[in-house]
Amino acid sequence: MSSTTTFPASAAEIAAGLRGLVARAAGPGWPGRLLYALANLPVGALCLALYFALFGSVFAVIYGVGLLLILLVLAAIRGFAGVERGLAGILLGVDIPVGERVRRQPGVVLKARRLVQSASTWRAVGWLGARVLIGAATLATFFFGTLAVFALSEGIDWNLFNALPLLALMAAAVVGTLVVLDLLVRLAAAVAPRLLGVGAEQQIAALQQTGRRLADRNRLARDLHDTIGHALTASLLQATAARRTLTPTDDRPLQPDFARQALGHIETNTRAALAELDRVLTVLRAEDGGHDPAPFSAPSLADLEGLLAGLRDGGLPVALVVDGDVDDVPEGVQELAYRVVQEGTTNVLRHAGTPLTVAQVARSGDTLVVRVCNERASQLESRPGPGGGRGLAGLRERTAAAGGTLAAEPTPSGGFDLCVTLPLAGAS
Repeated sequence: MSSTTTFPASAAEIAAGLRGLVARAAGPGWPGRLLYALANLPVGALCLALYFALFGSVFAVIYGVGLLLILLVLAAIRGFAGVERGLAGILLGVDIPVGERVRRQPGVVLKARRLVQSASTWRAVGWLGARVLIGAATLATFFFGTLAVFALSEGIDWNLFNALPLLALMAAAVVGTLVVLDLLVRLAAAVAPRLLGVGAEQQIAALQQTGRRLADRNRLARDLHDTIGHALTASLLQATAARRTLTPTDDRPLQPDFARQALGHIETNTRAALAELDRVLTVLRAEDGGHDPAPFSAPSLADLEGLLAGLRDGGLPVALVVDGDVDDVPEGVQELAYRVVQEGTTNVLRHAGTPLTVAQVARSGDTLVVRVCNERASQLESRPGPGGGRGLAGLRERTAAAGGTLAAEPTPSGGFDLCVTLPLAGAS
């Protein structure tokens, strides 16, 4: 049976290992590592002082002032950890991300609570212990290295025969000291990101927050697409109808009242689109500034009649049919159902003109079915061009995320049928 080992088996291997250590120690960035090693002694002494201050504040609790002292010492330790992050970045080139900033918490009480409960605080306390040990090891390395050099130089009768070997031993002691110091610095560089950086729980929380932010922005983009697309399409339909009533052909009479009504709907649609755009921009600015966006009221099934009223006045014969009790349908499902009708009617105007259209919302047990079905158009009206196909694709994604299904296909009569089935069980 053969076994392998990583321990050097010969003097040549030992010499090669030492040469490798020296080469790494003399590699790029050695001035910064040397300064960091020299700073280990005063920094280690400061860390030891902070440790004594922390222990002293704990014992001072019995005098009634210990709690305040503990908070002050913990705040000082977190501030010292920030200085250490900067020192490691400048001298060692180690990029350490900053974790939770307690000073940004609102209110003194919440700041104090997060200061004590934050894992970053206690990792910084652990970093103090590591720094004390590294400082003690640095002091021991300096002491024994200096002791070895003096032992080799004192009490020796220098002559031609022993000068070269003694100088070689002294150089080896100096090189060995520098190599050990470099190893201590590299150890500190390896430990610093784990104790001074962002912890695993904070990384997971940051990733979750980023995922939620991306999902929210994706939802905002879809809502903006639906609202503005519908408003522009409906406004074009109403503007076309108003123009025809003001410039009639044949013997048709002028209809100024109808034109005023159409212009009023155009104004309403434009205001709604601008309000939606302003809401989206407000939410995005709040997120970019690190604030929670103000809540807003999402559209519901009760808003469907108002949505379709403007389309009827513009010339689209659309009927709304509601079957079953939909008052207790969850808000999220109601908003999605509203978006289905909004996107369906917008697509009718874009691709079919003004045919007879029916929007149906039917509840059956724990299922809500939303359908927008139109007949074949007898004459295609002037309407906007295609919307790029993203509206229906986005609607399909939102339906799948809600656990529902979407079917969109032509009907035998030449029209088109959009049908979305949404589960109510477990929806919020």
